[in-house]
Amino acid sequence: MVGNGIAFETIVASGPNSSMPHAVPTDRKIESKDIVQFDFGCKVNGYCSDFSRVLFIGGITEEEEKVYNFVLKEYNFISKSLRDDLNIKDVLKESESHYKEKNYELLHSFGHNLGLDVHEEPVLSTRYETKLKKNMLLTVEPGVYIPGKFGIRIEDTILITKDGSNSLTKSAKNVIIIHE
Repeated sequence: MVGNGIAFETIVASGPNSSMPHAVPTDRKIESKDIVQFDFGCKVNGYCSDFSRVLFIGGITEEEEKVYNFVLKEYNFISKSLRDDLNIKDVLKESESHYKEKNYELLHSFGHNLGLDVHEEPVLSTRYETKLKKNMLLTVEPGVYIPGKFGIRIEDTILITKDGSNSLTKSAKNVIIIHE
């Protein structure tokens, strides 16, 4: 029997550590006004999922809200464009241009395929010609990372369908503020 459990080591990164896409645990305590970035996934019958969200502790700054809204807009743009037989490169080129307009650096791809491993090819990047096919399982995960300050990534597991895509992640994508 193929296993169930976690797909990869869970990431919980707060404050400036959230500016590192694959942060490793530290002894830093979560503080007031921190952003907390979560990234985790499970494995069911050997197949992986991947999911990321952020929480804001005690409030959100104007800059953080601007970045959050940008990341959410890119998430929606990419995920609503996905469908069977689409060469994703064209959609991702447009998304890259949105990043350039805002002077945001791309530190990782816009997503990746999922399967028995959490990171499988194809990678959602303009460096690859990737034609989507019905029943492909992948992530959409745009992110913006401001070195030493904060990072924001929104990520869901997506199923490609004949006419579009279906998010298998049912968590809301609204700003969540945890009050102190």
